[in-house]
Amino acid sequence: MEQFTKALREAKFKGMDNTRPIMPPMPTNYANLKDEDIVAIFAYLKSIKPIENVVPGYQPPTS
Repeated sequence: MEQFTKALREAKFKGMDNTRPIMPPMPTNYANLKDEDIVAIFAYLKSIKPIENVVPGYQPPTS
């Protein structure tokens, strides 16, 4: 739960310090969510069946 909260609030990859930012399409504007909203989102995501997918490798943004 702590990593999930950090990922949402600080837009950190896997919710860990000293990591890259979360990349699109993941939104980065959840910093002001209430604690109870984050708990509810986490509970919902844990309640649904996971899917298998291949996540593309990290591509740094180009300026």
